[in-house]
Amino acid sequence: MTKTNLFFLYQKFMRITLLLFLVLHANTSYAQWLKFVGSVVDIETNQPIPYANISVFNMPVGTCTNSYGDFMLNLPDSLARDRLDISCIGYKSRSLPIDSLIGNDTLLFLLEPKAYQIEDVVVVPGENDVHSLIKNVISKINNNYSRRKYFLEAFFRHRVYNIKENNRTVRLSEAAVSIHQNHYSDDRKKVQINEIRNSNNYAELSTSAGQKLLYTALGGNQNPIYRSLKVERLAQKRFLRKLSKNKHYSVSLKDISFFDDALMYVIEFKQESWEFLFKKYYTTHTYRKYRYYVNANDFAILKAEDIDISYNSQMIGMKNDSVGRNDFIQYRKFDEKYYPTYVHFYGMIPDMVAKNDTANFYMHEADLMVNEIARRRRDYDRIKSRNIMNKNTTLWDLEYEYNPEFWENYNLLLDHPLNPEYKKDLEFEEPLDKQFKQETHVKSRN
Repeated sequence: MTKTNLFFLYQKFMRITLLLFLVLHANTSYAQWLKFVGSVVDIETNQPIPYANISVFNMPVGTCTNSYGDFMLNLPDSLARDRLDISCIGYKSRSLPIDSLIGNDTLLFLLEPKAYQIEDVVVVPGENDVHSLIKNVISKINNNYSRRKYFLEAFFRHRVYNIKENNRTVRLSEAAVSIHQNHYSDDRKKVQINEIRNSNNYAELSTSAGQKLLYTALGGNQNPIYRSLKVERLAQKRFLRKLSKNKHYSVSLKDISFFDDALMYVIEFKQESWEFLFKKYYTTHTYRKYRYYVNANDFAILKAEDIDISYNSQMIGMKNDSVGRNDFIQYRKFDEKYYPTYVHFYGMIPDMVAKNDTANFYMHEADLMVNEIARRRRDYDRIKSRNIMNKNTTLWDLEYEYNPEFWENYNLLLDHPLNPEYKKDLEFEEPLDKQFKQETHVKSRN
């Protein structure tokens, strides 16, 4: 081939490349967005349904309802011919054409409870007895969860409140985060904060040597995002194998329910005893429970829960039968694999040397809501090493440049609106918007 022919081929290639760029750019520029706002409600009780899934059929795009059953979801109009799925554990699922929902100011999705009495279930040894179910769950983990790394875009909210002051909110952090991970390793998890904003810190910090020593003993400077994501270990093969062999836990088939119209088993491990210096002690004041919601068809874990129960009324901040900590994670199926869609944490996270006395006892509540999942390498950019957040980096005193335009348009923030009472608690000195604009938030009530 002559140089002249090569030159003409090169020119033709460049013209085609330029044309494709212009077409793709035009499509992106003129893309329209569909905005859906609404609530999910129990049709029998008329009560809101929290943490229900709102997602596009078989696509890693969607959201969850907040604690009030409300949601907001923005979708590109290219998905108008797809279907929107509404589902929640214990309810019959609904699926509606997206184009049939366009034009409605507010959507109201009514879900019908779908329960199954465990007394009516015939337990067959070797088929659906609880020990066989656990073995099946463990053996199917490789089939149900991706062994490859995947990428999550999520909204994270961390609230700290003083239970000695009627649960008054004393600190708030909100962040848009990216997470690069796989299902099998916690050590390789990478978290990047894209945007963050913090309120002032109105918690009482302590200068006591004893409190500082306790803070260090508990781990100190724990990042609440990584701490919340620890609940993922519950659905890992290594943890389940160890738990199923633990002689200090009893296991039972606690309940049977439905999810996405499929039968679901609720399996519970309950702590009965503990061991110290090779001596066994039975639980009297506190105990732990692990609860698994398992799809009966493929034995996938749809939800895993870690709960600490206290019977010790003398413990600071605790009442009889109170929940001292509660973590859970929910999974959703896309392309034959399950991925996390929602993580909740309630308990204590040592990320400051706080006062712990008759007037102060701080609890932490965190939510991580996944907005989008990218599974193919070409669909996301790897998190660079310099942008990875350390596991011992706190959020509340982090320096940052506040981006008001981002927060005004951030879709997930609207999906999970802040409780007005929390906002009221924080605004006794200055508006929350003004607090967010400060470059650092070391202010506290020392």
